[in-house]
Amino acid sequence: MLSLACASCQKPPTVVTEESPAFSGRMKVDYDGESFVQEGVSVKVDFSEDGKSMDMMLNKVKFVPAMPIRIDVTIMNVPLEEAADGSVMFSADGVVPWAMGGLYDTYSVDNLSGVLKDNTISFSLEFFNTKKNEGYPTSYEGVKK
Repeated sequence: MLSLACASCQKPPTVVTEESPAFSGRMKVDYDGESFVQEGVSVKVDFSEDGKSMDMMLNKVKFVPAMPIRIDVTIMNVPLEEAADGSVMFSADGVVPWAMGGLYDTYSVDNLSGVLKDNTISFSLEFFNTKKNEGYPTSYEGVKK
C-alpha cells in the first residue's frame, strides 16, 4: 500500500478581495546585524466567517536587500481576540506561511503578536529559517488605505 505525506495539501489561503481591509506601512527586518526597512508595504487581512481568525497577506515584500524578487506571503488562520477597548489582538506561533504557490516550509512564523485598532495595524514576528536555524525579527506598522 502506498501512503503519501500531505503537508502541502493544506488548502490555500482565503482569496483576499478588494473588500478586504488593506493597510500601508513600514516593515523592518533585522537581518545579519542590520535593519532592512521598507516603506509603503501593503498588508491585507481577510477575516473568517465566524470572526475568530484571519489570514494576513504581506504583498510584494523583500526580506533582505539581496532578495532578487518581491513575494506575497500569507500567514493563515491567525486567532483573534477582541479587547475591552475595542481593539482586536492577534497572536500565533509556529505557522508555516503560504508563499510562491504553496506552503513555504523553509520558514516558520514565530512569536507573531499584534493589534488592529482605530484603522491601524501593528505587529511583530520572527521569520525563522528552518534550514539555517536562525530567525529574522520583523515588525510592521500600517494605516488603513
